[in-house]
Amino acid sequence: MRTKRFVICLCAVLLLLAAFPVQAHAVFGTGGEAYRVPTITVLAYHAPEDLEIRVEVVKKGERFPADTLRTRRLWEQSFYLYREDVFKGSSFKGNDADFAGAVLICTAGGEEHRVPIMKDCLTVGGHQDVMTLDCRSWTLSPGLPSWRTPLLVAIRVLLVLIVKALLFLVMGYREGRSWLCMLGVTLATQIPMNLILNHWLWVNETNWNSIIFVGLMFMCWLAIVFAETMLLALLVQEHDRNRTGIFAGIGTPLSIATLVSALIWLPV
Repeated sequence: MRTKRFVICLCAVLLLLAAFPVQAHAVFGTGGEAYRVPTITVLAYHAPEDLEIRVEVVKKGERFPADTLRTRRLWEQSFYLYREDVFKGSSFKGNDADFAGAVLICTAGGEEHRVPIMKDCLTVGGHQDVMTLDCRSWTLSPGLPSWRTPLLVAIRVLLVLIVKALLFLVMGYREGRSWLCMLGVTLATQIPMNLILNHWLWVNETNWNSIIFVGLMFMCWLAIVFAETMLLALLVQEHDRNRTGIFAGIGTPLSIATLVSALIWLPV
């Protein structure tokens, strides 16, 4: 019986994995566009709805504006600049050299704001830089906001907890000890997984369909199926193990579906 439950749960995970790359592919583009990695990424906060950003770069002593690709997810707007669109066929020197003296040209509400890209925003010899634009003061700072990763991980984990708590309630679990065990197991598996995903999704946001990334997600989810099933069967004693196994078999695919939905609609 235990082997049968595990096989059913594994099949559900495989079905979700089969659907996941198609959804992600639709979000991030098709063809070669889906596999390119941006060299400059600007996260814009407090941004007007009509905000447009171009990056003015210096090439051979002359300035050229380059268009960016814009995406929006709830409260966050992101602008991506791909190196191939600016330095076609030229040798790579590193962002600190290639984008020296570059300026963000921000247009919104009929007004134009020129925001210089300072040296501390560019990695020496690097090819991927992330910077944050505050549209209230039109200032640029290197990296991501310190609160961003904790907030996104907390939201995703909370959504998974809500879904699993509803299922736990429907299946007749009422004892406080059972609820503490379920919440503890869920937090112990979901928080590390979301931290790993947050790093990999950020580094590979335009490369979700890579074999390595899908393989990593499969291994993480498979580990969660096994860990949650075993831990809940050992710790939750309110009902027999068959019911606990059914909860794990249904709850894990539901939590995965919730997580995938959050990854698609929320910032990553």
